[in-house]
Amino acid sequence: MSEPQIVFYFDCVSTFSYIGFEFMERYRRLWNIEVDYRPFILAEAMAASKNTISQNKMRYLFTDMSRISAITKIPFKGVPNKYPYDSTVVLRTLQYLKTRHADKLVPAMRRLWQTEFVERTMLDSEDSVKKALDGIVDAHIVDLAIAADDTLDAIRKNLAEIKGMKEFGAPTILVYKSVESKPQMYFGSDRFEHIAIYLGKEFHPMKQLFANARI
Repeated sequence: MSEPQIVFYFDCVSTFSYIGFEFMERYRRLWNIEVDYRPFILAEAMAASKNTISQNKMRYLFTDMSRISAITKIPFKGVPNKYPYDSTVVLRTLQYLKTRHADKLVPAMRRLWQTEFVERTMLDSEDSVKKALDGIVDAHIVDLAIAADDTLDAIRKNLAEIKGMKEFGAPTILVYKSVESKPQMYFGSDRFEHIAIYLGKEFHPMKQLFANARI
């Protein structure tokens, strides 16, 4: 790796991973930069770091999501009735796509997040993930993802990396200037100005970013 690279750790149950992903995809194109999406189990990382979210903070997070949605037009209507939930099936499916069908990964991530936060549907079973991804990948892909041991191994490895960095939530973003550089860590969906300054890249306020047809 001689060029800048970004590693984006996420969990599909994380609302700010969803928002961060949409920002990341626009900056990936604007900056012409490689992004490595790595799924991990957020609940386990939060438990390990003793990071808890109160109901008051949860209500604020959803209000903040609605505000961001209104500005950027990233669709958000709320969360499933049972939230959070076990996201292992969907994470393993995305890990499988990453390693076997990389061109399907980003469209699948977007579809799954919109299923969760627009349709407010849980993605806690193979059937729910198959239904959500209909038209993007064949249903048997989900079965293959669950049968493949390496998908769970990769998610556990990513979780171990998060714990090793003493991180506490999602998205966690590592930014490398080059292969020789020590990565800089950023947390959350609102640190792209910081990242742009660090990399010496172009930055847009969110309203302008999402109104710009070229990105």
